Amino acid sequence: MGEKSGGKVIISEDLLKIKDMIGRPRKIKIRDSREEVLIQLKELGYKIEVMEKNKKETDKSIAPKRKKQIIFLLKDRKLISPDVGRALGISRSRANEYLKFMEDEGILRSEKRGRKKFYTLKEGFSCEK
Repeated sequence: MGEKSGGKVIISEDLLKIKDMIGRPRKIKIRDSREEVLIQLKELGYKIEVMEKNKKETDKSIAPKRKKQIIFLLKDRKLISPDVGRALGISRSRANEYLKFMEDEGILRSEKRGRKKFYTLKEGFSCEK
């Protein structure tokens, strides 16, 4: 805090800054509920735009050729995303993205065993579709 130097107390710069900050009156703006709702709606609108953009990018990211390859791989067996990725020569995360997308489309179903998620074709789905 303060130090004595030759009988005088030296006040540190930090204490002076704090005193200065406390002494200054500030304008505090309080938003009313309408302003708050408008701000939240704008933020929500932005988030929805981002989600729609991401969905469009995801829709474009999986080609019919890749879908057919995945369907052929999962025809008679259950595989996890790293196995699918290895078989197709793509990363595990990309394979996982494709598998989730195809599951959302209703082509695949998943079954979780411990930490692993196994994917297979949905019953009634044939490779000829």
